[in-house]
Amino acid sequence: MIKKMLSKWLMGDIVEKYTTDAPYKNIIETLTEVVKDNNFAVVTVHDMKETYKKKNLQIADDFEYRIIQICNAPKSHKALNTMSFDMGVMMPKSIIVARENGKTNLRFMKMKPWMVSMMFPELDIVPMSKMVTAIITKIVTETIEKVEK
Repeated sequence: MIKKMLSKWLMGDIVEKYTTDAPYKNIIETLTEVVKDNNFAVVTVHDMKETYKKKNLQIADDFEYRIIQICNAPKSHKALNTMSFDMGVMMPKSIIVARENGKTNLRFMKMKPWMVSMMFPELDIVPMSKMVTAIITKIVTETIEKVEK
């Protein structure tokens, strides 16, 4: 309990979560469009339902969970080539789309800029961290807004 309270106080919410009644399939399709509209590309989709089926793992009939990895190639190229190859540990960015209790949830990691700056103390990374978090937030909220119209 204390560990959880300390973590919340120190770091806040690292996982940003948005919930909608919109159908899962519509969210996946719209998210792909909105990603492109924001100058990113979907580089990989990990369909955990299919992964678990292939491994003969038990899943609920309505289980849906995809990890959508997105990238802005020019920006990631610049970060890797002018800042540090170590930046690659933060790439590509992931957006989770999952079904829970009849709802569709979208999640992503929202690291605080000061946390990222502690990971890369030799770099002036705070402005980039704020920008990337803002873009991912925009992608997720635009996706939900479009589907709910």
